Amino acid sequence: MNKREVTFSNLIKLIKDRSPFSIIGIVFVFSSIFILLPSVLFMTNSFVEAYQKYDFNKIEKNGTEKNAKITDLRPINNVTINGEHPLKISYEFLDNGVIKSDQFQTMDLEKTNEIKIGSEIKIKTFENQTKIQNLEPFIFPFYLFYILPFIFFVLGSVFSAIGLIPALRDYNLYKNGLVKEGTIIALTPNSGLPITNIGQSILINYYYIGASGQKIFGKSKTTDFSIMTEKKAEDKIKLFVSKNDETKSCIVPKLEAIKNNWKI
Repeated sequence: MNKREVTFSNLIKLIKDRSPFSIIGIVFVFSSIFILLPSVLFMTNSFVEAYQKYDFNKIEKNGTEKNAKITDLRPINNVTINGEHPLKISYEFLDNGVIKSDQFQTMDLEKTNEIKIGSEIKIKTFENQTKIQNLEPFIFPFYLFYILPFIFFVLGSVFSAIGLIPALRDYNLYKNGLVKEGTIIALTPNSGLPITNIGQSILINYYYIGASGQKIFGKSKTTDFSIMTEKKAEDKIKLFVSKNDETKSCIVPKLEAIKNNWKI
């Protein structure tokens, strides 16, 4: 059997007919990838200091110990953990005859009680990165910012699956399905979402006769509301049925059949 001519616009219409899930899913996935994730990346790259990205394990393992002098001490007041603020320590040190400066954050507050501006400290330096000896570095959990785009992506994927999988199934039936005659059991209006009526459709329950003579029951949605005046229970209706799995079916959309000249 030759495939029927089915356009991309037919798939778009099938996706729209699965509103609101398909549309919400696409919006959520698009937002997570192209809006939220780039925003988080921009924010972390713009506001994260270089010293907050250091590989402290590598510095500790491979670094060279040097003396340094504290030039500034100040709490980071916009971050609070268990009622305490991380401490940012600025310091200078001599490296190959050049005075360099760097910073370090820690929540190891008991060990920092005795130090003050001008105090001598021990640091390790490796590949232009440094850390203060005997203090645990505090690294803000920036990965938390990625939770929101991740949640949007997961929710969008779920909504998309709910809307897109049936749309793709029907799209394939439009192209490859066998034409059969079914009998309507009931037509049930679906009002969609409150106020907006997004997702408004007609649910058609029907049955048809399978290859072995048994009744196969199915259901299909349509946004062609003219069917409510043209058809009723026990009337016949044209169906597309999968040639590989006769339990998969959908109604033949009247308007699409006319537009695509399916001659059904």
